[in-house]
Amino acid sequence: MKVREYLPSAPSGNYVIFGYTPLCGTCKVAERMIDIMPELIEVNIMKVDLNFSASFAQRYQLMSVPVLLIVKDDEVVETIYRFESVTNIYEIIRKVLTI
Repeated sequence: MKVREYLPSAPSGNYVIFGYTPLCGTCKVAERMIDIMPELIEVNIMKVDLNFSASFAQRYQLMSVPVLLIVKDDEVVETIYRFESVTNIYEIIRKVLTI
């Protein structure tokens, strides 16, 4: 299934989806790490409150938040639940999207 079927506002091409919930403390820390990414690498980041995207979360079987989904050609190619460091996230995105 294509991501746009569940998130019509998703950009085209390669991008990253940051899934969160507003009351999640870990999500706030992870969001700060994600907010740095555009300064380091040319990548679009879409933030999705999973409280309002239940069908998307169910379709991709998202088990917890925060979650990072790397999308290539409108298909999720990598799902990350561990936000170890900015460097780690940067390397994963760069490797998967071959930037």
